[in-house]
Amino acid sequence: MKTVITIVLAAGAGKRLGGPKALLAWPAGAKGGVERPLAIAHAEARLAAESARVLVVVRTSVFHALLAHVRPGIDLVSWTAPDDLGPAGSLAVAAPRIGDADAVVVTPVDVPPASAATVARLIARLDAGAPSEAPPLAVRPRHLGRGGHPVVLRAEALQRYLEPDPPPLREHLRALGDRCVGEEVDDPRVLHDLNIPVDVIRVLGGPPRFLT
Repeated sequence: MKTVITIVLAAGAGKRLGGPKALLAWPAGAKGGVERPLAIAHAEARLAAESARVLVVVRTSVFHALLAHVRPGIDLVSWTAPDDLGPAGSLAVAAPRIGDADAVVVTPVDVPPASAATVARLIARLDAGAPSEAPPLAVRPRHLGRGGHPVVLRAEALQRYLEPDPPPLREHLRALGDRCVGEEVDDPRVLHDLNIPVDVIRVLGGPPRFLT
């Protein structure tokens, strides 16, 4: 793959968590660093690894709170669509902005940032395959037989999100059939969801806090 970008789906309200997941306080990535919002932690992890650019789709209500954390390579995309569009709406907002990317990493904000090794393995699988076979359009990580996040897609696989009434990502991946493949990884974090306070306590050792 020549150019990889990331889309962070961070427009959820976080009602079950107690606050916007995009603003969940996340530990510093290095010694001496400062904690930052989870949406920014995702972006920084991807920029430090394989991605040339990161699109972070957020609600207008948290847009300005994140602006102070933005650096070159991170593009905030404000989303004002109705709540019932969910992740499909977020992807529809981001898809026209992927430019000349060859591959796109799509991650919901409510998971821990994926490791560089895990994403590299997914991208390698996207490029792999027998010459006589159609290459995969999407690769999803699996750990102990369970599917997780993030998902890596060829840019052409997001064409559906330029059309009316796009489906949620899960349904779209299912519709791709055998051109969406699973790749077993050793990282159990691909299965972690941060939906309710106890999920955050299990991962971070304390209750959720939000940076405003």
